[in-house]
Amino acid sequence: MIILAHDGSVYGDWVARYALRFAADEEDRKLLVLHVLDGNVSPDIVSARLGKLEDYCQNAKVECLVHLLPLGKTVHRTLRQAIPHDPEALLVCGPRVQPNKRTFLSGSVAEQLLRMHQCPVLALRVVQPGLLGNPHDLLVPLAGHVDGFARILPVFRRLAEHLRFVHLFRAFAVNPLLQDHLTPSRRRTLREAGAVYMAQIRAELDASLPKKNFRLDQSIVVTTAWPNEILTLASRLKVQMILLGVSERSLAHRIFHGAGLEQLLLDTTCDIGIYRGP
Repeated sequence: MIILAHDGSVYGDWVARYALRFAADEEDRKLLVLHVLDGNVSPDIVSARLGKLEDYCQNAKVECLVHLLPLGKTVHRTLRQAIPHDPEALLVCGPRVQPNKRTFLSGSVAEQLLRMHQCPVLALRVVQPGLLGNPHDLLVPLAGHVDGFARILPVFRRLAEHLRFVHLFRAFAVNPLLQDHLTPSRRRTLREAGAVYMAQIRAELDASLPKKNFRLDQSIVVTTAWPNEILTLASRLKVQMILLGVSERSLAHRIFHGAGLEQLLLDTTCDIGIYRGP
């Protein structure tokens, strides 16, 4: 089942197109829509937007189940109580820029949902609503985790059928203070390690999706500014989406206590999906 946390905004409508697109490819063809009645959007506007979503679902032959939730202690806790414990489900939500903060995830409901373990979560930053949740060209930055491609495979499978091009990217981040001391030999060693890792990832991808229809490419860099490398590559390749997989450790140390992902979310010219498994 696909679950959508819709905040009642226009941005929620953009995120909803991804959720609808995923639901249309699910075996049960169901979309569970959760909206918390927190008073930020008038009931009339919420009703109109969710009504339009129900029409889209009907046209796509997707069963739409709308649940309007009275606000409990917080929006996050209210949503958690309504989200089923199902490792096969996918919760789709959308981080948005927070007033006076210039941040998307830090302190947001989307951040809290990414931390939960009830079901897999995909937080989407949508900047190209015209895609209607159907990107064809994908950039996948990889952090070198031992789980390899398995970390993002559940959501990648849901995108794969419509993909034309996938670029795998591995960035070895080095401390700027140590950059001048990084020898050519050490750079070569890092690149060789990256090549071995990429071969492993491609083998996993071939085993998981033997009949893929998209073109696959890859690159490896040693850099002091991995967000800039990702943004530059995304622009050069003209990809329509960046897909990032995160773990408990990366959520705690790499992302929410650092500025790297926030820079990506603020400066991106394409959609970004941040995925975390159960």
